[in-house]
Amino acid sequence: MTTVAILQPTYWARAHVWNRVFHSDIFIWLDSVKFARSSTKWEDRTIVETPNGQQLVLRLPKQGSRDVPWSEARLSDGWLKHRTSILHCYARSAHWDVVKPMLDPVYQPDATTIEAVCWRSFCAISSLLQPSCKVIRSSDLDVSGAKGELMLNLVSAVGGSSYLTGQPGAAYLDQPAFAARGIAIETQSWAAPSTKHGLKNPSIIHLVAENGINDTKDLLAG
Repeated sequence: MTTVAILQPTYWARAHVWNRVFHSDIFIWLDSVKFARSSTKWEDRTIVETPNGQQLVLRLPKQGSRDVPWSEARLSDGWLKHRTSILHCYARSAHWDVVKPMLDPVYQPDATTIEAVCWRSFCAISSLLQPSCKVIRSSDLDVSGAKGELMLNLVSAVGGSSYLTGQPGAAYLDQPAFAARGIAIETQSWAAPSTKHGLKNPSIIHLVAENGINDTKDLLAG
């Protein structure tokens, strides 16, 4: 069975995203769809925690129209401040020596798009944790469709036999259509961890800073 997970570009993705990465054989970086920003979407933001337990949301600032594909979502000034925020939150953590080297590749080079910074953060964590899945950009696939149909076509395009999705995403899937192509639907049931101050499903930055590489991998693979 070849399990496929699909998610839009995500900035220092939270724990549940990386659990899906670790449980997939193919992970599709969904960069070919329209960029969307709202109070319920987390793709362009992450959540970290200060030493005293204050929750801090880091959101990549947007400039220009929101009605654009991911590749054209322009990045505004101010995003480099996130590096200082991460240092403030985790410089005294048990595994800061692991986190610190990841920051230069993300924050030192200039960037003009939100997707570019999301991709850098994904690559930084992938290099550190080394999940075994193959990563494919949807923009490299000649696939069309909307919502559930797009997911089905993407899974088919990469030869998947199972689609791993979150509970919200499973609600709009056409189950008979997936079954007709011989593709099973798996719904993520993993319970994301909470921090000692009660923040549930924190950023991958938090997990690595507090747990280190091996314990983070074990947690995500659980």
